[in-house]
Amino acid sequence: MKKLLLIVSSVLLLTSCMTICSKSKQPITFTGMNGTRLYNAANNVKIAEITDGNSVTVNIKKKLSDQTFIAKKEGYVNTPFVVDSEFNAKSLWNILFWPGFLVDLGTGKINKYSEGVYNIEMDKAPEN
Repeated sequence: MKKLLLIVSSVLLLTSCMTICSKSKQPITFTGMNGTRLYNAANNVKIAEITDGNSVTVNIKKKLSDQTFIAKKEGYVNTPFVVDSEFNAKSLWNILFWPGFLVDLGTGKINKYSEGVYNIEMDKAPEN
């Protein structure tokens, strides 16, 4: 009986609405010219490259803050852009179980990225 009570209380204390209902990554679609490479501005790690079809979809880990990326293509100026993070209204269900806010806050699931497709427009690099 003690084991069952311990398991049930652990499940209730360590889960929350968004942990159950939401994934830790969100798919974001980027469109632009073929050959455009996308890098995370924070650590300069390549996350994707736009190829055939002029678009690519990337699963990006949810965070509490906005994400900045840089688009690079030979012959064009490097173009930074921001994917906005916003409050996920579904997390308001945690009012029914307040420790859920702490879990969602710690996992970043209390926020989500703006929906839609991000169109990347780049300017040609000046010729020397």
